[in-house]
Amino acid sequence: MNKMLDAIMNKLLQRGFVNDENAEIVRFGLELIIMKVVISTAMIVVAVALNSVPEVLVFMAVYAPLRSNCGGYHSRSRIACFFSSIILLTAVITAIKLIQDRGSVYFTAAFLCTGTVLILILAPVDTWTKPFDSVERVVFRRRSLIATAAALIISSALAVFGLQNLALSASCAVLMTGAMLAAGRLANKKGAVT
Repeated sequence: MNKMLDAIMNKLLQRGFVNDENAEIVRFGLELIIMKVVISTAMIVVAVALNSVPEVLVFMAVYAPLRSNCGGYHSRSRIACFFSSIILLTAVITAIKLIQDRGSVYFTAAFLCTGTVLILILAPVDTWTKPFDSVERVVFRRRSLIATAAALIISSALAVFGLQNLALSASCAVLMTGAMLAAGRLANKKGAVT
């Protein structure tokens, strides 16, 4: 990936779209975009392989805004991030398949409540790569609450319309976000590089 980023940055520098002052910021942004595309593509492949495309699409639609606004634990490397994302998604799909038609309404409610409580208590959680100043902390706190409210509305609406697996998927996104916040807070307390 570094070679690809180097090639893109060289082209951008040569054509004057980027200068030396902002090259590092642009490179970091490109790296994030490429990682998100790679992970999203891999998640869709896993969804197709496990016959869970609707559930994965709902999970991704709810999880992405929650994670980007709430923060939480981040892996130390791109490879670890990739594999932990795929493992997390596979665990969510497996949970949905095991729970479906076995009281999924209760699991959905439990996951929503647990995840929401964790988010309300912990969000936002910053990392060494993205420390918050006092203004950012207030802004991301507000955004995390809005994203959580949206997730609750989406999951509830799906349940009301009888789409229990999709409601469960959305609730898993809320729960996983809460878990990532707790893991991020723990890593920050231990002084670990997250």
